[in-house]
Amino acid sequence: MRITAWLTVPLFSIVLFGCFSQEGARSPLPGRVGPQGEVLVVCSDGVWSRAVGDSLKSILNKPYAVLPQMHTETYEPMFDVVHKNRQSFNKFWKPHRNIIDVEIADRVDTQDATVVFYKEKYSNGQIYIVAKGRTELEVAEAISKRSAEMLSLFHDVEVKRTTYVTRASVDEVIKREIGEVWGMDILVPKGSYAVRIDTAFTWIDRQLTRFKGSDNHDVQEAFFIHCEPYQGERQFSLNHLLDRRDELTKKYVSGPTEGSYMQVERRLIPSYEEILFQGGFAAEIRGLWRMENDFMGGPFYSLTFYDEPNQRLVTVEGYAYAPYFDKRQYMREVEGIVKSVSPFNRLLVNDKSGAVDKPVVLE
Repeated sequence: MRITAWLTVPLFSIVLFGCFSQEGARSPLPGRVGPQGEVLVVCSDGVWSRAVGDSLKSILNKPYAVLPQMHTETYEPMFDVVHKNRQSFNKFWKPHRNIIDVEIADRVDTQDATVVFYKEKYSNGQIYIVAKGRTELEVAEAISKRSAEMLSLFHDVEVKRTTYVTRASVDEVIKREIGEVWGMDILVPKGSYAVRIDTAFTWIDRQLTRFKGSDNHDVQEAFFIHCEPYQGERQFSLNHLLDRRDELTKKYVSGPTEGSYMQVERRLIPSYEEILFQGGFAAEIRGLWRMENDFMGGPFYSLTFYDEPNQRLVTVEGYAYAPYFDKRQYMREVEGIVKSVSPFNRLLVNDKSGAVDKPVVLE
C-alpha cells in the first residue's frame, strides 16, 4: 500500500537555502521575534478576506501530521497565522520570524505573479516571503503552486530553530558516550538520562516539568538508537521498519504497569517519506505509539539511514508524552534532535567479545 506523503518536495529542504534572494548585506540585524510556529501575513484587510487570505489559511492551517487529538473536532495546525494590514506593519512586527508579504498592484514588476523567498530581510534567521501580482486571483494561484515549498520551508526552519536552544545546553557526558559506542554525534539536551547505551538498543530519556492551569505537569521526551546489518532495499519499507521497532520496544521499553510495553499504534497508518539526509537516502516516519496493557500514548518521529562505512541501517527516533499539552512544539524539538545526528567518518569493528567499540579511522 502506498502511503500518502506529508511534506513532499524532493531535495527542496537541501537546496533551497542556496537559492534565496537577499537585498544586500545588513549587519548587524536584530534578533527575530514572535512565538514558535507562528506566521505573520501582511496584506490589506480586503485581500485577507478573499481568495489570497483563504488560500494562505488553507495552506498554513493544515493539520500537523499524525498527532493525537484530545478532542476529535479539534486539531493542531501546522502554523498559527497572524494577519496585519500594511498600516500596522511597523518596526515591532518587521523582525518577526516568519513573514508572508502580499502586494496587489499593477506595475511593471507585477505583470507576472511571483512568490519569492528571502532570508534575513529584517532580522537574524528570518524567513520572508513576498507574493505579488496584478490581481488577487493571480497571486492566490501563484501561492497555491508553491504551497508545498512554502510549508516545507517554514517547517524545516522551525525544526532547525529548536536545536539552537539545545546546543546551548548539551549533556557532554552522554553525548560523548554515544559517540564512543555508535560512532555518531548527536545533540543530547541537559537533563537527559541514559537508560541504556549499547548497540543492541540505546534509550535516552528526558523528563520535563511544565506549568498549566494551577499545577505542574510532567512531559517526557525520549530517544532511541538502534541498527541492523544492511541486506537490501526492502529494509527501508514502512512495514519492515515498524515491525522492527515493535520487536525492539517490546523487548526493551516497558511501561509503568506490569506486562506493559511500547508498540506502534496501527489503527492510524503512520506517514512515510523518502528523503535525502546528509547526502544519502533516508526514510522518515511519523506515527503514534501506545503502551500495550496500559493507557499511555503519543506521537513519535523516526529517521532511518544507511551507514555505508559500517554496512548497517541506523534508526534514530524520538517520541513525546505530554497528555496535558499540545504536541506540535514537542515534536519539532524531537525532530530537531533526531536530525542532528551525524555519523563519524569511521569504521566500527567487533573485538573478540563481539562488542562494537573500536574505531578505525577511514582515510
